[in-house]
This record gives sequence, C-alpha cells and structure tokens, in this order.
Amino acid sequence: MIEFLRSHATTNQNCRFTTTLNRIIDLAEPTPGERATIDVTKPAIDWPCLDNIVSRLWGKYSEVLSQDVENEKQDYLLWDALDFPNTFAHQQADAEHLAIGILALEGAVSEIATPNWDGLLEGALVELGHPLTSFQITVEGADLRGPPAATKLYKFHGCALRAIEKEDEYRKLLIARNDQIIGWMGNATFTIVRDQLTALIQRSRTLMIGLSAQDANIQHLFGKAGAIKGWKWDASPPPIMFAADQLTTGQKTVLSVAYGDDYEDNRHQIGASALIQAFGKQLLLALVLSVITQKLEMLASDASAPNLRQADRDGIAAGLRYLRDGAAEAANNDRLTAIKRFAQALTRAKYQLQNGENPVGAVQYFPLDHRPTHQMKGDVALAVTGQREAANALGLMGLIAQSGDWALGLDDPTDPASGALRITSSVAHARVFFAANDDNIASLIECGAFAEDDADVVIFCSKRVTARQQRNPSANYRTGVSGPRYIAFGPMLQQTADLDSLLSDLRAEVAI
Repeated sequence: MIEFLRSHATTNQNCRFTTTLNRIIDLAEPTPGERATIDVTKPAIDWPCLDNIVSRLWGKYSEVLSQDVENEKQDYLLWDALDFPNTFAHQQADAEHLAIGILALEGAVSEIATPNWDGLLEGALVELGHPLTSFQITVEGADLRGPPAATKLYKFHGCALRAIEKEDEYRKLLIARNDQIIGWMGNATFTIVRDQLTALIQRSRTLMIGLSAQDANIQHLFGKAGAIKGWKWDASPPPIMFAADQLTTGQKTVLSVAYGDDYEDNRHQIGASALIQAFGKQLLLALVLSVITQKLEMLASDASAPNLRQADRDGIAAGLRYLRDGAAEAANNDRLTAIKRFAQALTRAKYQLQNGENPVGAVQYFPLDHRPTHQMKGDVALAVTGQREAANALGLMGLIAQSGDWALGLDDPTDPASGALRITSSVAHARVFFAANDDNIASLIECGAFAEDDADVVIFCSKRVTARQQRNPSANYRTGVSGPRYIAFGPMLQQTADLDSLLSDLRAEVAI
C-alpha cells in the first residue's frame, strides 16, 4: 500500500496521494532519523526504515485503512491500493492453514471464527482434496441458512473470495476501517452472526491464534459473554487462551471484560494461565499430531486382545507417542513440507488399509474418523475398518524403534510400489503395508503395490490371511525367493499372552 501511494504521488504540493501517504507514515511515529531516510523518489523497498514502519503499522491496520484518498471511495485503499481482487485470489495455504483443515476434517474443530478476509483456510481445504462445502462459510446471517456442514467458518469481517466472486453483494461486507468495526456491533446485517458468536463464546472454550484482539467488536463480544457471569477464570482447562509470546493490550482487554469483577484481583494468574507461548504454526502442527495420536491410542485400546492388561495397552500407547514425538522433531526443519507429507502418508496408509488401493500424488485427505476421539470410543462400526489392529501394530513398531533395533520412516509417496512405512534394521529393510482384510491384500497386489514374490514386503492384516498359494499356486514354486510376510495381526492379538509375547511374535514374523 505504501508503495502504491508513493508511486502515484506527484511533486504537486497538494497531491492527494502524498497527503495520504504522509498520514500513514505519521501513524508509524518514525524517529527523526528514520524520517530522514524516507525518499519518495525511490521505491519504498529501498527505504532503510521500511521494515520498522510496517512493523508498527501492523497493529494499526484499521487506522491505516481508515485514511481516505481525496475523491475516491472509502474502501479505495483496501480495494485498489492493495489490489484486493488479485492479492487475495492467489494466496497459497501455509502449514497452519493445512493443520486447521486437518483438525476440521478429523472432527476436532467444529467452529472457527476469523476476522481475516483471506481464503487461505478454504485453500487448505481444497489442497486436502475436499470441497469448500466442507466449511459452512458465514459472513452474515443468510449464509447460515444454507446446507449445514461439519465445520462452521465465521468470517465476520468479510470474505475475500466471495467479495471477488460477488462484488456487488460481498464487497460492502468487508470490515476494515475503524468506523466499520464500530458499526459492525450495531449493524442489523450482522445481528445473527453476532448472536451466534456470542453464544459460541459462552458455550465453548476459546483458543486464539495469531489474533491480537485489538478490534473493539471482538472485545465487545467477550464483554457480552462476561456480563452474564458465564466462565470462571480458574476453570480447567482455561476458558480463554492465546497462542502468543506475550499478551497484547487487546488480549488483556478480552480477559478483563470476559471475567469482569474477578479480573482485578486475579489478573496475574489469569494472564499466566491464558498464555500458550507458542506461535500458531508450531502449536497447530502439535495439535494435529496430538489428535491423530489420541485417536490411534483410542483405536488400539478398543481392539480385541483379551489377555492384554492395562499396563500392556499403556505400553502400546507409549509406542505411538514415541512415533508422534519423532514426527514432531522431524517437522521442525520445514513445517509446510512436513504437514503435507504427514497428510499424504496418513491418507495413503488409510487407502491401503481400507480400500486396498495405493494412490500416488495428491489425493483426498482420508481422516481416521470424521468424529472427535470421544465419539469413536466403542463404536462397533469401526471393527470392520481394521484401524484398531493397525493402531496396535503401529504402537508395537514404535516400541521396537524406541529400543533402537529398528528405524521407522515414511515410504516414498511418489512411488506406486511404496508402502505406508519402511522398516530398517542393521541387516535389512522392508516396505510395510496395512490391510483390513484378505480381499484388500488381493487388491493391493492387483494394483501393483507389491508382487507375490517381493521379499522386502511386510503386510499387517487386521483379520485372517488366506494362504497365498490358493490365489497364485505358481508363486509357491519360485525357487530362491521368499515372498512377502503376511501377518494375521488380528488373530495374533487375540492369542497373545502379554505385551512381551506380542513383541516377540511380531519380531519373529517381520524377521529383519
């Protein structure tokens, strides 16, 4: 925006673009030294103080966008100076947006509220292979009357994609300037959305990510919830939390109006309990890994294994958590690549397990379950998916990896003959596939995932395994080649005496 105004400025003393540019620079309160380095004859990117100015203006976006340009519409800076239709039509989802998309598809997030105009959350959904209808995108009340979706996305300051697609209808609903933010609180167009957000704050705990809460309408919503004495400040977990390095003035205001009279005497404890000192990208990836691991632990605990004690099952859960922690550590180098690869690996494993397919490239994200973890517990319909047995096998492999005897890694998702995982020992390696039943094993062979004389393949079948020679008698007579290792893991769970026996049997079956 600064460069747009600078490039349109003239030497005319009364130039309207220069006037607006100077007002915006004044909002940044530059030092005399910084102001001396501003040369409007040069591109703004060449100003030594530009980063400092932009950093200070970041928290004053509504004041910046409130500056008018003579003889132009009030939203001129937003729509024209920012080149709104192009700027917001071609953005790429980052790791945090993909993480939110996965959490929504896994049923861990059912309602999201954002003042951001961008279409990054919608872009993440599309990148994960799901239609936009997976979100019920809501700008104003009429949007809530459409077909329901698993996740409601309240874009209460407007939606860029809709403003671009339906300018006459949605451009006027973009909230950017101070007067619009104040007016939103009493604007009849947004009554239904205001009521929904107020109710959401009252009935659900709030996690704010990347939001300074500087806008008056956000503070007002929490004040309305606090006025009816809804949440107690010392509830566990805390009712309102922020992912930030330290609390901003706006965030402290939210806590103050939300907790009312309790805030004054307890503000230090409230502030400490409300703060998660992690940036959104790290926190959201951690939440994805946590949710997936909790679901796997629940699935493993529901598998039929009559002789396993609780301590044995706790050991398997520990193996899953070991794998979770390894994935988290590996993700630190490149979080965007990590979340994409994780989503692709989980999806391929599910396609192999439940569909007998081994897709290559981008495919629709296949969640463990569309419901949150607590709704999956004890569901008899999950028995046929094979996920319970697969979760146990994964936990056991995690324990063996923790011992140092095996190394586990994701197999190459671009290779049509790759497995879900790859096991490596000091002497050999193996591709690992999961299959819910014997028919899915046959389907994996038919689609070329592996061949019946591949010696580097291990298949964990959640049910019984039919003798392979019944399907291809000639394979039994191929001398000098030992074929895949088919492990009937469901029966193994049924028959095992304890965790130690299960680990021993698994090592013997995999035999690498």
